[in-house]
Amino acid sequence: MKNSNKTKKKEASKSQSSDNSEPGIEMADAGNMDKIRDILFGNQARDYEKRFTKMENRVAQETAELKQEILKRLDSLEGYVKQELRDIKQRISNDSKDRNDAEKSIYNEMETNFDKLTKKIVIEEENLAKKSSELREQILEQSKVLSEDILTKHDHTANTLRQTAQELDDAKVNRSDLSGFLLEIAMRLSGDDSNSSQGN
Repeated sequence: MKNSNKTKKKEASKSQSSDNSEPGIEMADAGNMDKIRDILFGNQARDYEKRFTKMENRVAQETAELKQEILKRLDSLEGYVKQELRDIKQRISNDSKDRNDAEKSIYNEMETNFDKLTKKIVIEEENLAKKSSELREQILEQSKVLSEDILTKHDHTANTLRQTAQELDDAKVNRSDLSGFLLEIAMRLSGDDSNSSQGN
């Protein structure tokens, strides 16, 4: 058991010594590779590095300029949009004011026209009442005149009828007288005839 433990300790110590020696070897190898790389590609690497640095600086500068330009344009766009919004708001306000003014004007015009129409209707009603009164008076006067004419014609007709009746009565009397006279003549004639016949 003791011998096996000793061999394990020796192996562990060997492995530790080998582990401790590996990093040093790797660092030496890495240093050697850097030196080899620097010998082979040193100038090109430095040139590429300078170019990359210039490109980075140029990209950074162009990015900053682009950022400034974008910010400038955004500010300009924001100002334009704000101005447009102010103009739209002003136009809406003006349109609203114009509509209100137009509505007030239309309302005032309608009110004026209504007043004029009302006055005209009142005047027409007064004229109609006046004309109706005048027409009634004319009708009354015409009816009076017609009544007087009718009465006059009635009286004239009655007088004419009375005169005609009187004349007819007079003619009737004359006829009776005439018939009596004719009867008397007839009697006389008949009397003479009888007397003459008796004489014969």
